[in-house]
Amino acid sequence: MIICFLFVQWSDVKAYRETLEKLAGLFKKNFENFSDYKIGNDSRLTQEIMEAGPL
Repeated sequence: MIICFLFVQWSDVKAYRETLEKLAGLFKKNFENFSDYKIGNDSRLTQEIMEAGPL
């Protein structure tokens, strides 16, 4: 198993963390577009996906 620590590739760890948080926010915002999307008869699966996303 290979574990990759991307933050060691960044010379500026603070910039890495800020970029990581920004990207997570962009993903979260994008998924909000689908918050009322229904698969089948209800939106339970969509809700589970939303709850599993970045905080």
